[in-house]
Amino acid sequence: MSVRVAVIGAAGSVGGPVAFYLGASKSADDMLLVDVRQNVAEQHAMDMSTAFSSLDVVVRAGTLEDLAGSDIVINTVGAPQGVITDRMEMLGENIPLVRDIAVQIERQCPAALVITVTNPVDPLNYAAWRAGGFGRHQTLGYTLNDSLRFREMVARAKGVQPRVVEAVVIGEHGSTQVPLFSSVRIGGLPAAFNRDEKDAIRAAMRSILRRYEDLKSGRTAGWTCAVGMAALVRAVRDDTGEVFPCSVVLDGEYGLRGLSMSVPVALGREGVREIIEWELAPDEREQLDRTAAALVTAARSVDETFGVTTT
Repeated sequence: MSVRVAVIGAAGSVGGPVAFYLGASKSADDMLLVDVRQNVAEQHAMDMSTAFSSLDVVVRAGTLEDLAGSDIVINTVGAPQGVITDRMEMLGENIPLVRDIAVQIERQCPAALVITVTNPVDPLNYAAWRAGGFGRHQTLGYTLNDSLRFREMVARAKGVQPRVVEAVVIGEHGSTQVPLFSSVRIGGLPAAFNRDEKDAIRAAMRSILRRYEDLKSGRTAGWTCAVGMAALVRAVRDDTGEVFPCSVVLDGEYGLRGLSMSVPVALGREGVREIIEWELAPDEREQLDRTAAALVTAARSVDETFGVTTT
């Protein structure tokens, strides 16, 4: 089946690579590029149209008023980011942006799947859900990069190729994330880790954001987001039911409510087909409860901004 995708923030260091790879991989058949820098979005659309001319991929530039007919809307818009030590530092500035965009999405394409990439993605996916009045199956936050990095670090620690490693991170897309060592598979077989290996892998994962900041490049993980996002879009387009870690609003799953958090979900044409509850090791459950506490606090900040009272 064909799929029409809108990328908001398409002139940015995440939105641009996402749009390009969706077209280059033929994951999307029709793309709308939206950005406040309309001249850059228009230039990208012209350039990509030429690049994809033999792929039957339509690319055009437009505004939020042109979202009608979109099957998937990917929001990468965020306030200008300085040097940060934690993604949560961006919450206050980005809530109004996500809120206003969610309202426009609801007006123009209320049945679309809304994918938030903007950080901090967990409370901002919650904000998009609140602001747009969408069903829980219609909103998700992109968190796959954590699992891709976990897979890479496991592969290095075990001396294998990343392609043979299955590894998933849940919880916050941030400092309290929970790598699920108990579910790691290498070549389809369970993998064992001692404490030193776990500590080294966690430390390597924590160092990635610090290294990005130290480089002062003004960029983020746009290429990783692009590859991961294309996989999500294909799962939706082809109605595969494939399982990915995504941030979704929970209502009793894992015993949690009133927050958005990354957990395994099955994706299909309707969006989030199922939230899957994996069995966790005792230490992983403890870590999950800690990350959930932080995300509940962030969700209450969103509610306060919206004037919503929760019990």
